[in-house]
Amino acid sequence: MIASLYEGTYAVRVDRKFVPVNPDDPPGRGALKLSINPFLIQNGNFTGLIDAGMGPFGPMDHHMLMSDNLKKHDLIPEDIQHVYCSHLHTDHIGGLLHERSGTYSPTFPNATIWLSGEDWQQFTINAEMKGHKTTVRWIHFLESHANLKYIEEETPQPETIRMITVGGHTKRHQAIMYHNKGEKAMMLGDILGRSEAINRKFAAKYDFDGKKSQQIREEYLRKAFEEEFILLMYHDNNGAIAALKNFDEKKGYEIEHITSGVIGSI
Repeated sequence: MIASLYEGTYAVRVDRKFVPVNPDDPPGRGALKLSINPFLIQNGNFTGLIDAGMGPFGPMDHHMLMSDNLKKHDLIPEDIQHVYCSHLHTDHIGGLLHERSGTYSPTFPNATIWLSGEDWQQFTINAEMKGHKTTVRWIHFLESHANLKYIEEETPQPETIRMITVGGHTKRHQAIMYHNKGEKAMMLGDILGRSEAINRKFAAKYDFDGKKSQQIREEYLRKAFEEEFILLMYHDNNGAIAALKNFDEKKGYEIEHITSGVIGSI
């Protein structure tokens, strides 16, 4: 079973603040509308997440949102065994911690956190150089209280998950692939964050390497279509899960949205 854990829709402007908006409303001039959707994967004895939400870096009570979303699947945060991080931007990893009365706590205390060690080192350096004290405090707490595993040193577990360094949006951005019996899914982080990007050619200015991101999008979309992978899109606002059904040279891919945000069974 794969499920999107919807945590709201936001207007994001150049100041990078996430302002809650109604999913059906336009984001306003000069803003981008993004939803937040960590993904739950559950099969047999395995329960994991792909990305973790904004946590204390967002305007909502993330821990309440995550707990409520997991409860819908008869789970609690302590049930999460693994978290796989596509890249190290706070809207994707902030939810690894939550804050109560000025003190952080691990949101998933029993989980192994899989991420790029090189990305983590650069993330830390950037936060320290820019004087982002809140982020630095968050980093130091996570390092000392969570079970971090670096993909350059260890292979992510279980074998049903693969993390592939592709670059593009960040230097060490990950493509996360899930394959278990009849279920096949891919999550490309912000390289393919919304379904609107599927049939567009563009090099985003906010990417580390926008041209490479476009190249990766084309390559993995072709793979998804030919090999029947489901697409998991973290910032999408229509269930966040989709399948590619047909391809036309002029029109591009036909997209089937899974508006329930859930596929498969445990």
